[in-house]
Amino acid sequence: MSDTLDVVAKAKLVNRNALEEKIQEEAERLGIPYFDLRAARLEKDILENFNNKDFFECSVIPLKMDQDTLVIVSPNPKSEKINEFKEKYKKTYPKTSVAIISTESFKDNEELLRDIVQLPPAETPGEVDVSEMDISEISFDEFQEKIKTAPIQELLKFIIIEAFAMGASDIHIEPANDDVKLRFRLDGVLHLATILSHEQYKFVRSQVELRSGLKLNVNYPQNGRFKVKFSDNELSVRIEVMPSLYGDDIVIRLFNVQAELLDMDKLGVRDIQRPILDSALIRPHGMILVVGPTGSGKTTSIYSILNKLNAPEIKLITLEDPIEYTLPGATQSQINEGEGFADRLKAVLREDPDIIMLGEIRDAETAKTALQAAITGHLLITTLHANDAVTAVPRIIGLVNDASSFLDAVNIIIAQRLVRRICPHCIEEYKPNDHEMVEINKIIDSLPIEHKPEKTPEFFQGIGCKECNNIGYKGRLGIYEFLSVSPAFQKAVVENNTLHELKEIAIKDGMLTMEQDGFLKAIEGIVNIVEVLKVIKE
Repeated sequence: MSDTLDVVAKAKLVNRNALEEKIQEEAERLGIPYFDLRAARLEKDILENFNNKDFFECSVIPLKMDQDTLVIVSPNPKSEKINEFKEKYKKTYPKTSVAIISTESFKDNEELLRDIVQLPPAETPGEVDVSEMDISEISFDEFQEKIKTAPIQELLKFIIIEAFAMGASDIHIEPANDDVKLRFRLDGVLHLATILSHEQYKFVRSQVELRSGLKLNVNYPQNGRFKVKFSDNELSVRIEVMPSLYGDDIVIRLFNVQAELLDMDKLGVRDIQRPILDSALIRPHGMILVVGPTGSGKTTSIYSILNKLNAPEIKLITLEDPIEYTLPGATQSQINEGEGFADRLKAVLREDPDIIMLGEIRDAETAKTALQAAITGHLLITTLHANDAVTAVPRIIGLVNDASSFLDAVNIIIAQRLVRRICPHCIEEYKPNDHEMVEINKIIDSLPIEHKPEKTPEFFQGIGCKECNNIGYKGRLGIYEFLSVSPAFQKAVVENNTLHELKEIAIKDGMLTMEQDGFLKAIEGIVNIVEVLKVIKE
């Protein structure tokens, strides 16, 4: 009996091979590609973007993405139905190529095709409307329970509004072999929010791609953006997608686009530092330079300054990459990919601005143009990557190779870091260890006499509670140093003094260092001294 079955099976194989050879010859005659689906694997991630009725009505199977082109296969590649299929999905797949397969290949996959359920498309490309949804902060435990029963159609919305309610700056969606991590970055630190199933992940990924205009099923990094509409607010969302071993790693960055909500008084600037800042802000021209590493809050500080300076009689132009906040009354310009700040800045100067915000100084040409603009009657506000206020000086001078233009242009240098606030609901006293006390005593020794504590300082920490999701922190604020470029400081720069000497002069002129500012906020019970010691070394 088995011999008979073997003979039948071999006969079927021979017949099928002969059939496939005929189809391959037909492909050569028609001048189109041929696929033997016996050696191919259909991808559900692609198939789920289509209505499975169209597979059978048009005799079409979407096979794969080749760069930015969708490859579809059909036993009838010259059928008018192929054009109908292309037209129906043209918006999502503008580029399509057709290959031929055998009718038997199509039949082999009919069962799989019938089981395909199309993922719902985005409501409006470029936008997510959550105005009808309840927005209230919940705990991670509550979030994990709700995500299990959340309708899959509302999943992306639910994730975004809860991340926003918790105060997250970023949402990380990270696929692994068995499941998918969903993490929120709260106050600069990533926390596991919940675990998603692969089914939930595929839906969220599809919605992110469609709403942000990304190409589907491609194997290279992409970025995009969309807006989230609340009933009384709007949130700008930036998307970064990178292929990984188990699927696309997705980062959703949340920007609160209402710049008018930003206020320098709420960012942690001390009363004794305000006169230095205010004197720089009332000058009609010059440069305000904000420095620090990535993630130190430079953009937020700049927008707080712009919000204070913005007025109907002022022409204010910003050059940004990306635009993170919208500023009513300002002209905001997005730098295109591959474009430098310098060329756009030269164009802006012809627009007769009073105030220019330049997102970042990255190269010598931009630095020279920015300094020239600040010298010639414009107030220019910009950022630079530098560890502290004093080290920004040789950085800029090294770029432009001209100390005099730098000293003529710069009004003030602001250096900063962000430190997490202790949760006021679970604050308790903290005893630093011996190593921490060594660092603390150095800071105390460096304090001006008017700031030295009169008694042994006490320090505090948050132990975690329901109000802070058991993290111990709630919100962030800045620790700052404000360097006013005084005549004594200018003279020291011209004489090529060391960084240590420059810092001593700046402190003598009244600059409170970030370490000192952080220490004072720690003994006031606002921040944890351990956080301060950590961030000042970044």
